[in-house]
Amino acid sequence: MWDYLEDQGVLNGTDAEIKAAKKAYRKDYLTKYKRGQRSRRPEFIVNFSQEKGEYGRIQYGAKTHKMPITGFIRQAALSYLNRTYIVPNKDQIARLEQVLSDCLNEIQNIVSKKERYFFDRDDKYAAIEKRIVKLEAQLGEIFRNPPLSSHDH
Repeated sequence: MWDYLEDQGVLNGTDAEIKAAKKAYRKDYLTKYKRGQRSRRPEFIVNFSQEKGEYGRIQYGAKTHKMPITGFIRQAALSYLNRTYIVPNKDQIARLEQVLSDCLNEIQNIVSKKERYFFDRDDKYAAIEKRIVKLEAQLGEIFRNPPLSSHDH
């Protein structure tokens, strides 16, 4: 900034001249900065209709995913292009992963036990079937009764 003020020849000027030169410097600096930002990170203006309910749907989606609206729009667009999903409840997914991991561990434990007799194999099959039925019940519970989020209380 001092170089700019010296180039303008206002260092020995009045306070008003210095103030005006500083203001012009800041304006020029911000213009160049924003131009550089736009070339690296383009911005778009998107309008949503209140009458058609578009804004309400976007707002609800952002709230459901616990994201700001702009972040939700960005993530939704990128997810669409990448053919992936935006996970609305990461805790629910973590619980699901834990249940599946527990089930796999139990089945591996059942299968790894050495069979002494032929009917032991039938016991293994019954134990695996029982565990899969239990897994179905746990998954149904996770998806049908998700935990309440903090804004639902």
